[in-house]
Amino acid sequence: MSKTPPIVLFYGLAGLIPFLAPPLATLAFPDFRWQFTEALLWWAAIILSFLGGARWGAAVQNAQPAPGLIGLAMLPSIIGWLVLLAPPKYRIAQLLTLAAALLVHFLWDWTSRSLPGWYGRLRLMLTTGAVAALSWQAALQG
Repeated sequence: MSKTPPIVLFYGLAGLIPFLAPPLATLAFPDFRWQFTEALLWWAAIILSFLGGARWGAAVQNAQPAPGLIGLAMLPSIIGWLVLLAPPKYRIAQLLTLAAALLVHFLWDWTSRSLPGWYGRLRLMLTTGAVAALSWQAALQG
């Protein structure tokens, strides 16, 4: 079982800061919760797109990338973009949809045999933090 490269772990954990900052900021400054929610939505959509790009990059390492895999790798970007297009009255649904999309992507990564063994374990930790932050922010919207 291989160990997560330290630089990957460092930047992965650093990527949780923009997930966790909005709910914490909302607790400190509740009058600005909508702005913090907006920032969190954008970050989650960016990360979802990043994850799709990582899978796309892994797929194109093959001389003949599987067309279905390339297509699937494009879906996270499209989903993130579509979620951002929803009007503000759907903020809670947007947060929870992005959380669900991150969970689905995690399951795809977790079950993949084409990724390094450490990648699934890293994704478990990072997805747990991201989904917790998105769910927490959704709860704070009430």
